[in-house]
Amino acid sequence: MVETKPTRSILNRLAPWIRLGVTVGILAFLAGKVNWTSLAQRFTSAHPGWLVAALLVTFLSISLCATRFWFLLRLQKIHLPYFRAVRLTFVGFFFNLFLIGSTGGDAVRIYYLLRWFPHRKARATLTILLDRIFGIAALFGLALLLLSGTADRLRADATFAPLANALPWLGPLGAFLLLLAFILPGLLPNLPLPQKLPGRAVILDLLHSLRDTMHGGWNTVGAVIVGLSVHLASFAGATLLARSLDLPINYPLAGLILVLVFTASALPISVSGHGVREGVMVFLFLHLGISSDPAAAIAYSLLIYGLGLFWSLFGGLAYLTLKSSAKIQ
Repeated sequence: MVETKPTRSILNRLAPWIRLGVTVGILAFLAGKVNWTSLAQRFTSAHPGWLVAALLVTFLSISLCATRFWFLLRLQKIHLPYFRAVRLTFVGFFFNLFLIGSTGGDAVRIYYLLRWFPHRKARATLTILLDRIFGIAALFGLALLLLSGTADRLRADATFAPLANALPWLGPLGAFLLLLAFILPGLLPNLPLPQKLPGRAVILDLLHSLRDTMHGGWNTVGAVIVGLSVHLASFAGATLLARSLDLPINYPLAGLILVLVFTASALPISVSGHGVREGVMVFLFLHLGISSDPAAAIAYSLLIYGLGLFWSLFGGLAYLTLKSSAKIQ
């Protein structure tokens, strides 16, 4: 008897087209608002020295992403050579360029890990998930620290005043959640799972993997420090980029902008965040008192995307040198 494939719902079939429609709609709306002459002047008047500096700092940020990935692999007892982890990270960034959503590169990384370490399938998949979690946790943790440096600017606008007023309790809440993140994984392997639970062995392996991650000694410390450094470097790149465009954006403000823009563009409502990223940037520039000219916000947004795009293209070269069939012991 031949099993029939489960039918996809109408919403699932329409989802890619909805995302494409949202992207095209936002970009068309912004195209009608922007002064194209002003936008061109923003690009041509950018200071090349600051642009090059921002480009190099972006390379540092991506390299730190690879180092965080390598630490997390070690915590899962997956011994991938460091430079192969770097190449695989760049390959992931490359595939994010044209696969829908920001997780296409993760799927490619999982594919290679499963081919190289077939006996570590659960831990390999968990590593990619933890890589995302560590990145998001570090991003929002740093955002809490940077908010204090932008509190006055936030209070000056009614849209962001509630966020500024919430600062006194956001910090303790974040510290409490961080403490739980380190305590709970140590208790998970002791959960009384039923002996006949389907997939019990895999679940136990994952629970032990989480404990190994949060209680892995210097490897855990390294993953945390490098995870924070990834975003510190990306904030520095955004600050240097603002310098190149003569925008009044300091380091804390650049960090806050990146947190809000990255969060919005990660929502699955557009193609790889295009359109949403630019729309949110225009909104932030207006309400944070940076510039009322949409061309300034769009130029800044496109150059931030361009920095990552430039280095991601090198992932295509790295992809050509990877061998998917070779197992690593």
